[in-house]
Amino acid sequence: MPVYNINIDLDEVALPVFRHLYEPNDIDIELVWGGRDSGKSRGVAQVLLIDSLREKYFRCLMIKQTHNSVKDSQWQMLKDTAEQWGIDSLFKFKSSPCYIKGIGDKSFHARGMDQPAKIRSFTNPSHAWVEEGNQISLEGFINLITGLRSDYGRVKLIMTFNPEADGDFEEFWMWKMFFKGHTEKNFVSTIVIPVVIDGVEQKIELKYRSTHATWRDNKYITPQRIAFHENLKNENYYYYTIFTLGDWGNAGNENPWLYTFQRSKHVAKQELHPVKSETLYLSWDFNRNPQVCTVIQWPNQKKLKIIDVIKIPNVGTEGICDVVLQRYPGYVYIVTGDYSGDTVSSIYKEQVTNYSMIKNKLRLNDSQIQITPNPPLAKNRTLVNAVFSRYPVEICPVKGKPMIYDCENVKMRADGTILKNDRNDPTQQADVLDTCRYWINKFMAWFAKVYADYNPAQDTMEQTIEERIRKNQDIIIDKTNAESIRAILMKLARKWIDEKDSVLADRAIKEALRIDTFLNGKAG
Repeated sequence: MPVYNINIDLDEVALPVFRHLYEPNDIDIELVWGGRDSGKSRGVAQVLLIDSLREKYFRCLMIKQTHNSVKDSQWQMLKDTAEQWGIDSLFKFKSSPCYIKGIGDKSFHARGMDQPAKIRSFTNPSHAWVEEGNQISLEGFINLITGLRSDYGRVKLIMTFNPEADGDFEEFWMWKMFFKGHTEKNFVSTIVIPVVIDGVEQKIELKYRSTHATWRDNKYITPQRIAFHENLKNENYYYYTIFTLGDWGNAGNENPWLYTFQRSKHVAKQELHPVKSETLYLSWDFNRNPQVCTVIQWPNQKKLKIIDVIKIPNVGTEGICDVVLQRYPGYVYIVTGDYSGDTVSSIYKEQVTNYSMIKNKLRLNDSQIQITPNPPLAKNRTLVNAVFSRYPVEICPVKGKPMIYDCENVKMRADGTILKNDRNDPTQQADVLDTCRYWINKFMAWFAKVYADYNPAQDTMEQTIEERIRKNQDIIIDKTNAESIRAILMKLARKWIDEKDSVLADRAIKEALRIDTFLNGKAG
């Protein structure tokens, strides 16, 4: 074999965040992940080109979810990098079939997860590079690991990806297998995978390394791309989390039913605990598996607190009642939920049975069961979004995770209803969100009408008006502010009526009537 003298200054071409990948190591799986524009795909392409030149034996699989997408991804990145380094003459880049021939018998071969048999049948690979590794399933990963076998020793698997998952990322196989329990983003660890090989059950211990990068690690990024990334913080915080910060997050919902939900606004900063002196509301959805009961408190009717979501597979109504009694003994309960049911397994007759069962199990009287017919979903969507937009709502970050998930992931059809075509898709179950909808429909249906003229920008004005009413002082009005002040007065009047403060309510109503007279031209 000819001898080539090739000079590549790694200190110049390799980003510091990836230089450890060039060093000799005993790592089985390299996880190279993070944000966009971090240079991770180019960094791996550089490492593999170097390995193809210095290793005695080199046969690398270029793998993506589909075989046809490899050419525009890994194949093109390897070709571009070789050309930039001036070493492309040492390789033959063939696009059909998608293949790269290196020096001697060294080579790169395209494969797709959509054709797993062609991966299993590949003979003696030394390396495998999986681009967009977060898109493969757990089953696909297991098949990949067990299929990458060589007579020449260990097969190095490299996976590059953005930390994005469908559904809750904490339930995603990749996060649970490689990242759960790790607070650092750059670390070395091991996993044990039970597999059956040639009919024999075995346990494979694999050593893996996590390498994280963002655009800040890429000295070649342009000012325009920096501006794009930083602007994402204001335009779309989800994309900012995934693509700019390179943190784990859930796939975006392009058409959310609850479009006013915001993690920064609605998820409490610390775990919420119920107060014994306050009523404990239990809002139910009676799907057979799983049933859901959301635990809510409404202290002084000034803030909506979602304390807990009880959602346990294969546990029915009585079982959930047992959980309620165990977790929240001695509280005053108010029970609400689905009035007529909206699934095949939950018809009206069954609902009555469930509520009767709850009443007996929790020892409630009739007044503690409070249900009301469900309005059309489109109308209910307006109400629920108004509450989340304009009313203080807090969700427990620990026991309220299922509610947070539904708020972020449940999708809307064009007619305003909730997309519920596939019960196997967690984003289309919406059971937890339903319990929130039922509660708001029962206890806050008044909100949309009372707060129709409410504007968050008027908070300061509201505080001023409330202070003047409490001091029994006149409210100064003119034609530019009369209507908005009247709306605030009616809001305050409703609040004081609910609080049974008839003195303040009467003052607010009298001021509103005075504004009516002013608007009708009977006073100057």
